[in-house]
Amino acid sequence: MPGAGQIVTGAALVAAGALAALWVPQGLLGALALLALLRICWLEDNIVSDLFGRDRPPPGYRNAADLRRVLVLRLLGIWPKAEAEVSAHLVATAMRTEAQVWGCLLIAMAAGLVAQHGVFGSAMNLCLAAVLFGLALRRADRLALSLGHCEAGRALPDHLLVPARRRLLAERKR
Repeated sequence: MPGAGQIVTGAALVAAGALAALWVPQGLLGALALLALLRICWLEDNIVSDLFGRDRPPPGYRNAADLRRVLVLRLLGIWPKAEAEVSAHLVATAMRTEAQVWGCLLIAMAAGLVAQHGVFGSAMNLCLAAVLFGLALRRADRLALSLGHCEAGRALPDHLLVPARRRLLAERKR
């Protein structure tokens, strides 16, 4: 069961996405939405292709962690302790959580845009925006569950980590 902090975090992300759609210029919002969508796609691909079904992350992930430690040493002058070897499922859980953060923002931005600039008339636009806002809040609920798992240091179960359709595609690739 997610805690109150995780639920508030998800709701704040949905509110931030909806308010961004109202206050940020449309060109900038479109660029931000495109970057968020590309990040989600990149995370999904890494989860399915590199991490799902493995015990340890690939060497590239470990090398990136070492480079982060060197960067912290150069920027802050402190040498962080080496992280214990984490499982691929924990890394995938962290990536899934990040993808859910971006998804909450993106769906909430779409809800705000439809409410403000939809082409179907005000009543239909508000109904569509309400549906999108409900989807964003549902995504925020899933995000709260993922945040709870990350905070506890547990990996998400397979059915929450990778949807069934994506799991079939991942098994076909192997």
